Amino acid sequence: MTYAAFLLLFLVPPIAALAVAVRRRVTRWWAIGVLALMALALLYTGPWDHLIIAQGVWSYPPGAVLGPRLGLVPLEEFVFYLLQVLLTGLTLLLFVPRPPQPPQPR
Repeated sequence: MTYAAFLLLFLVPPIAALAVAVRRRVTRWWAIGVLALMALALLYTGPWDHLIIAQGVWSYPPGAVLGPRLGLVPLEEFVFYLLQVLLTGLTLLLFVPRPPQPPQPR
């Protein structure tokens, strides 16, 4: 199984299901927070993965990735960082109680 197939099979369906389940709870601030965490994940994890690949600690078998890389890190790994943050953010919306709403004026 390729890395891209893994992402499509195991991350995209739960993300889609959660997105439908919590669609009314997504706010602008939530989206900004998730985008900020995605940026942090890319900035932190990309160099880390590059280093462990360069040291021979981690590798990707031939044919398991599509080919494009940023440094030594395959494109799919960067997509994985983004999808994992999104999955976590959507899961948080599903399980964290909604804050109380102020009473509506009559």
